[in-house]
Amino acid sequence: MMEKYINLSLNEFSREVAAKKSMPGGGSVAAYSATLASSLASMVANFTIGKKKYLEYEDDIKLILEQAYDLEKECLELVDLDIEEYLPLAEAYKMTERSEEEKKIKEIEIQRCLKNAAKVPLNTLKTADKIAKLHKELLVKGSRMLISDVGVGVQMLKASVLSAKLNILINIKYIDDVEFVQNYKKEMDNLVERITDICDYVYENVVDILL
Repeated sequence: MMEKYINLSLNEFSREVAAKKSMPGGGSVAAYSATLASSLASMVANFTIGKKKYLEYEDDIKLILEQAYDLEKECLELVDLDIEEYLPLAEAYKMTERSEEEKKIKEIEIQRCLKNAAKVPLNTLKTADKIAKLHKELLVKGSRMLISDVGVGVQMLKASVLSAKLNILINIKYIDDVEFVQNYKKEMDNLVERITDICDYVYENVVDILL
């Protein structure tokens, strides 16, 4: 059974990424970046709850905290899921092709695995979309004492999103199903544009507040 990378220490995980092996790689790092973005949303919410100055937002902040916690767990699962989906692809590339029949079977399996591998970074984008909305809300409703953490959160999220995009592109580049590729690109582009717009908006506002 494969070791769960989410159970490693920060140092252990970074060394695993640095090692001369194909996993964990960019997909897992992208998902973990989104995890940190969600964690920062939780932190800001935790420090806002109970403060008299923000009592009008108390119920909203409690909901943000609940959602951020769930999204953090989703992101952590994606860290390992990216690796789990890569393993069958790596094995597919190793399949023998001594005959035309074997070549055909191998190509079918590679195509199937590429589609599965592309799903993980797309799910990272979908999760990041939800996290971005939390930070946009915290920009207004979160404690001003932690506004810089909101800014850091969206920057971590933007890094996650742009990284997930690369991991989608590297997989769909070799997929022969034109309709699948077109649909994936369209959904990817829409998500990336929406999330990065939110991240840039929040970050610029945080900077203005701090200046």
